[in-house]
Amino acid sequence: MHVSRLVICVMALSACSTGADLRTRHGSPLYTFDCNDGKSFQQRQIISGEVEVTAGGQTRDVTTSDGDLVPGGPRLEPVDEATRLTGMPGGPYEACFMREGE
Repeated sequence: MHVSRLVICVMALSACSTGADLRTRHGSPLYTFDCNDGKSFQQRQIISGEVEVTAGGQTRDVTTSDGDLVPGGPRLEPVDEATRLTGMPGGPYEACFMREGE
């Protein structure tokens, strides 16, 4: 009985959610990267395929759902064994490594 109530509640909430709300909830876990100068950012892949980053108080797509880079969007680049994020407020984010345990 509890499972059916849960399904009904989830369906009701989904019906009232906007596309942005669903996008916020339907992605891979957030991975936090710690960078030089005490900076950090988060990255994840949305279920529809986009890769997004959150840094400097903003969230932006890096790629489209097809995997193409968003024109004028932020960029994630490997540098040796680290990652660099450019094109976001507070950046560039240099020498970034995924936080342990993520």
